[in-house]
Amino acid sequence: MTRPAEPSDDLAAVLRWQASGGEVQVLAWGPPLVVSLITCDGGQEMQRITSDETDLRAELSN
Repeated sequence: MTRPAEPSDDLAAVLRWQASGGEVQVLAWGPPLVVSLITCDGGQEMQRITSDETDLRAELSN
């Protein structure tokens, strides 16, 4: 039995942000992919992630 691959650091950060109620907005599909982590009330960008990670792109394109 194979173990599932660990998510990239960028995907893990986005998943944690979403789990805590934050919103994620894709600013550019790139490459590179650029996403904004926004407060749960949609009011303020707290972090911007620029990434070439394929697992992050796959998660956000669903």
